[in-house]
Amino acid sequence: MVSNDERNNFSHGSLTRVQVFKHVTKDRVLDISELLSLDPRRNKIGFTLLEWDEERRAKTRVRHFVDVADFKLVCWDILNNTFTEWTDHKGSPATGGGLAEDGALQARVLTLRKDPKYRQPYVLKIDNGVGEQVGNGAVKMVRATDSLTLLLPEWDARRMAQTVLDYVRDWETVNFRKRQEAQTVVIPLPGVEASEGEGGAERRYSRAA
Repeated sequence: MVSNDERNNFSHGSLTRVQVFKHVTKDRVLDISELLSLDPRRNKIGFTLLEWDEERRAKTRVRHFVDVADFKLVCWDILNNTFTEWTDHKGSPATGGGLAEDGALQARVLTLRKDPKYRQPYVLKIDNGVGEQVGNGAVKMVRATDSLTLLLPEWDARRMAQTVLDYVRDWETVNFRKRQEAQTVVIPLPGVEASEGEGGAERRYSRAA
């Protein structure tokens, strides 16, 4: 089933998704893919967590899409051994046409926490379910319909963080000029005539990502 986020991307043209990291256990697989974009609103990292049975047939699949800037900081904290816990809430607002099958809004929640008491200290949990719209267009989880949890050893969590962070940084470097152009804001200067020369009546600022 195609997610609401994917439908939104398809409406803007073709969807490009590259697998960045994959972690497989005996009954689950974590897929981290990039949906990087020059548009900050569409610049995402996609998480897909899949559970299968003894015959390798899919039983449950949950998804979540995090903002790139947020997850870069999470990766940095993991690599520098300062990470404790992070929860990210996402959903499909009514204006985006992302209604669940029963007519309610779809809500998604990703939680990553570290408990050093355990041999596999990193716990990744993704909930997908029914949500309701709150202020500013946000979607709050009302009832989770699908939920999966994955335990990650310290080594694999650090490997995930380093791999994702390197990939994002490489993409940002390659697309630096395009990102700069896409994020340039033109601010007219009051009291300055345009005839004073090219760009004399305006000043350009590039927003840092």
